[in-house]
Amino acid sequence: MLKSLLFSAALLITQIVVQAQTWRSEYYPSNWTAPTTKNFYTDAFLQDYSYAGYQRGEVDIPAPAGKVFDVTKAPYSADKTGVKDATSAIQNAIDDAQTNKGGVVYLPAGTYQVNPGSNNFCLRITSSNISIKGAGVGKTFIYNNTYTMKGKSIISIYANAGWSTTPSSKALLTADIMNPVNVLPVDNTSLFKVGDVVVVRNYINDSWINEHKETAWLGYGSSLGGLMYCRIVQAVDAVKKTITIDVPVRYALKTRDGSCVYKTTGMISEIGLSGFSIGNKQHPATSGYGETDYSVSGTGAYDCDGAFMIKFNGAINCWMKNVSTYKIASNTTGAHMLSNGVIVTYSKNVSIDSCSFSYAQYGGGNGNGYAYRVTANETMVSNCTSYFVRHGLVFASMYCSGNVFYKCKDIKSGAQCGSTGNEKTNGFGSDHHQHFSQSNLVDNCYSENSAFYASYTPYGSNPMHNLTATHSTYWNITSGGTNPYCVWTQQGRYGYAIGTSGTASAVYTKEAKAGSATITDPVDIVEGVGKGATLSPQSLYQDQLNNRLADIFTAVNPVEPQNTMFTVFPNPASSSITVEFVSEGAINNTVVILNALGQAVFQQNVNGVKSLNIDVQNYPSGLYFVKVNSDITKLLIAK
Repeated sequence: MLKSLLFSAALLITQIVVQAQTWRSEYYPSNWTAPTTKNFYTDAFLQDYSYAGYQRGEVDIPAPAGKVFDVTKAPYSADKTGVKDATSAIQNAIDDAQTNKGGVVYLPAGTYQVNPGSNNFCLRITSSNISIKGAGVGKTFIYNNTYTMKGKSIISIYANAGWSTTPSSKALLTADIMNPVNVLPVDNTSLFKVGDVVVVRNYINDSWINEHKETAWLGYGSSLGGLMYCRIVQAVDAVKKTITIDVPVRYALKTRDGSCVYKTTGMISEIGLSGFSIGNKQHPATSGYGETDYSVSGTGAYDCDGAFMIKFNGAINCWMKNVSTYKIASNTTGAHMLSNGVIVTYSKNVSIDSCSFSYAQYGGGNGNGYAYRVTANETMVSNCTSYFVRHGLVFASMYCSGNVFYKCKDIKSGAQCGSTGNEKTNGFGSDHHQHFSQSNLVDNCYSENSAFYASYTPYGSNPMHNLTATHSTYWNITSGGTNPYCVWTQQGRYGYAIGTSGTASAVYTKEAKAGSATITDPVDIVEGVGKGATLSPQSLYQDQLNNRLADIFTAVNPVEPQNTMFTVFPNPASSSITVEFVSEGAINNTVVILNALGQAVFQQNVNGVKSLNIDVQNYPSGLYFVKVNSDITKLLIAK
C-alpha cells in the first residue's frame, strides 16, 4: 500500500514538473481564437491552418469503395508478372470504372509493366469517384519500363480546373480584404449559389510589386499569375451583397488589383490511390546529368526533365495513401524515379499520407528532383518521407497557400543518383521555392542533413524566385545530421519559427542575399530555439483542428454529441440516405440535417415509421450532421 502511494505521489510530482517546464508561443496563447481582425500587412499572427487535407480534415481518408474492377480478370487480363505490357489493360479498367460513374480499379499482388507510348502519361484518371488500389506496398508494383519521360508522368489525375482562366461572368470585390476572413463583399451575388466551387483571386501589377518592394519583378506581373484561393460557397446574402466561403483567404486582396470571384467547373473529386509501390527504369546514359543539361538533347537529363511519378491536377477532396517508390532490380544506380515524385497543382483539399518518394536519378535545374511539390490550396502531406533528392518537401507559386506538411521527414537532400549512384545537386532542402506562397505550415517535421527554407532566393529565370513566402509557420521542427541549422526563414511581411530541437536546432533569419532585408523586413519571429520538446501544444495543426471540430459540434448541438435513436446509411453518401430508427413505429421524431455552419438544410417531422429516405444529391460535398430530436451523428456527403 505504502509503495503504491509513494509511486502515485512520484508520478504526480513528475507530471507537475513536466507541466511546469512546458511553454507556449506568445502568438498561440491558451485562449487563441482564429484571427479575423488581424491585418496581413501590419500584424504578426498565426492563422488557422486546420482546413488542410481531404474534406478539410473533418473526416478520415476513406477506404476505397464501389464496384471492383480487377485488372487481372477478363476482359482486362493484365499480366502481373511484369513481362508483358499491362498499360492498356489497366487503362481499360479505369475507363470502365469511369463509365460506371465510379469504382475501384484493383491491382492484385504482382508487377505491372506500363509505358506512356505517345501519351504524356502511362495511366490517367479524368472522372470523379475512382480509386486505384493495390495489395499493399511491397506487394503490388507498377513499373514504367521507359526512360524517355520528358514532361511525362506515370499516373495522372487530371481535370482542366480553369483556375487561371477568368470568365466573362465574375464578381468584383467591393472592399479591400486585409484580414483572414471568409465573408466577402461582392458586386453581384446572383452569380453564385451554395455549393459552387469558386476562385477568389487578384492580378499582380506593378503597384502590387512596388508595395511589396520586389522591384526585380516589375513588368512580370502577368507571369506571376496572382494569388488564387479555390473555395466552396457556403452562403449567399443578396441583401448584404456577400458570399461566405468554406476557408478564409490567406493574404490581402485589394480592389486596386482587380480582385474578384468566379466559378470554376470541371474539377474532379473523390479519387484515391493506395497500396502499391511504383518505380521507373533508370536512364542508361553515363554522363549528362549536370545542372543545365536538361536543355541539351541527347543527355540523360534531357529525357528525365520534368518527369513525375504521380500528378494531381484539378483535384478536390482526393487522396493518396501508402504509396512508395522502389528500385527496379536492373537499376544499378539505385534510382527509384527519373526526377520528381508527386505534384499537386491547381487542386484543393488533397491528402497524401504515409508515402515515400526517394532516389531521384536527376536533380538538376528547371524543377527536377523534387519528392513532394505542392502548388495548390489546403493540401495535407502527412507521415511522409523523402530521401536522396534535390528538394524534399516544396511549396511553390502564388496559388500555393494554406497547405500543411505534418510529421514528414526530409533526409539527405541535395542529392541525385545520376550515373554513379551518389552525386550532389546545386540545390537542397525542403523549401518555399518561389514567388510568394502564402500562409503554409510545416509542423512536427524532421530534417537530417537537410533543412527547411522560406528564405529570399535570388535564383531562377525571370521573374526570379526572390520573395518566396509570407505568413508561413515552422512549428516544432526537429533536426539531425551535420547541417548547422534546421530552419532559415526570411519571408515577406512576417514569418514564424516556433520551437526547434535536435542536433542542429538553430534558426537563421539573416539575409540570403546582401540588401534583401530591405525587401523582407521586419525580421521573422523566432521562439523556443532548442526547446521544441517542451512546446505546448506539440502540434499546432492538430490542436487547431481539434478546437475547430469541437466548435462545429457545439454549434450544432450544445450538449455532448450522442446517438442512440437511429442509424444513417450509406455514410459517406452521394445521392440519398436512409435514416433508420431503433424503435419500430417511432412517433414525434424531428429529423434535421445541418451543414458545418450549423444551418438546417433539411427538416421533417415523422410519425409511425421505421425509416426515412432523404435525397441529398443536390447538397454540396462536405461534413453534415443528422439530428433526431436531441441525438446527433456525423454524415459525410462525397461526390
